[in-house]
Amino acid sequence: MAGAERQAALFAEPHDTESSVVINDRCLLRTSSGFRVVVVSGVVLAHYAAGDRMAEAYAMLNLVEQGWASQTEVARVFGCSTRSIRRHEGRFHAGGLAALGRAGGYPRGLRRVRTDREQLVRRLKGQGVANREIARRLGVTPKACGSCSNAPAGTTGRPSRSRC
Repeated sequence: MAGAERQAALFAEPHDTESSVVINDRCLLRTSSGFRVVVVSGVVLAHYAAGDRMAEAYAMLNLVEQGWASQTEVARVFGCSTRSIRRHEGRFHAGGLAALGRAGGYPRGLRRVRTDREQLVRRLKGQGVANREIARRLGVTPKACGSCSNAPAGTTGRPSRSRC
């Protein structure tokens, strides 16, 4: 059994446990120098930049679809929910790899209403016009109109409103 001992040495436990996270008994996620590596039974399954969301989603899908790890294990290690993994799976099957590049919904951090229109929204709100009516006039959603009035006080020079 000397061969088995030498083989075990090939897959020794990682020395740097801060950059390595065990997914399960055969899968490991390592992060080093801004890159991530997913290792399955000693073989690299994926290697990508740490900020590459599309590659990360694809690595998660590969782990689950090829049966190397469960959705729960993958979600725990990658810091997302099992629902997110199922969402990625649906997007991948519907639109391929390109569909994993951007999450659905409105882009995070992008303003829904331009600054000059925010003043109009505030003026109409001051006159007592409802969010739905303002949204209808401007061609945006009521949620976009509601977010204009809830902006932090420092961004508009006026105190924020707690209710619409």
